[in-house]
Amino acid sequence: MMRKSTVVREKSLRTQERILEAAERLFADKGFSGASMRDITSLAKVNLSVAYYYFKDKEALLFAVFDRYVKPLMDKQLEMLERARKEAGTSPITPRRLLEAMILPRTESVSEVVHHLFTMLLARRGVFEQRVFESIENATKEIRERFFTEFSKTFPALSSVEVRFRIESVHAMLAGWTAIAPFKKGAYPKDIKREDFFEMFMAMVLEMFSAPPTLSQKA
Repeated sequence: MMRKSTVVREKSLRTQERILEAAERLFADKGFSGASMRDITSLAKVNLSVAYYYFKDKEALLFAVFDRYVKPLMDKQLEMLERARKEAGTSPITPRRLLEAMILPRTESVSEVVHHLFTMLLARRGVFEQRVFESIENATKEIRERFFTEFSKTFPALSSVEVRFRIESVHAMLAGWTAIAPFKKGAYPKDIKREDFFEMFMAMVLEMFSAPPTLSQKA
């Protein structure tokens, strides 16, 4: 028989999950400014006081929406990166394995709703949006530096500036493609599999990283 404390804890987690799911949907539909805490609690079917008990304000709720995806994403990237590093031994990780570790979790772990919300925030570029992105940058700093170190080993001809530029370019392409993908559904045959899209993207990115350096190593 479950202890009362366990039941209470599980009920609390379910309530928080309902609030987060409602916030995620409304932030994506109405934007951060357009979605009120009352809208969110109404959709989640909880009292306003309950939402404020778990999240001190709407900004904290937005950060929590991103956190529930960012943490699992980083865990998966780190798992794949460490596996690739172990397989490579003392040699550099192969370009394919390195890019898979960076890209595959991005294509599998984040919902379309969160991608849409991220794109909306990116388009506004206000002071608040800057704080959101700084928070995400801080949360992902360690894993980004791990990838930078491994990419520098795999592509030693590239300067540090160019390694970072090409890594960020991949992230930008992923974000941009996700933003326009819903409007491009009719542009491809219906029988093209998700794996085929991934392979096309990987081929393009591998070519990009294999391109000769444009900056000297001093950069």
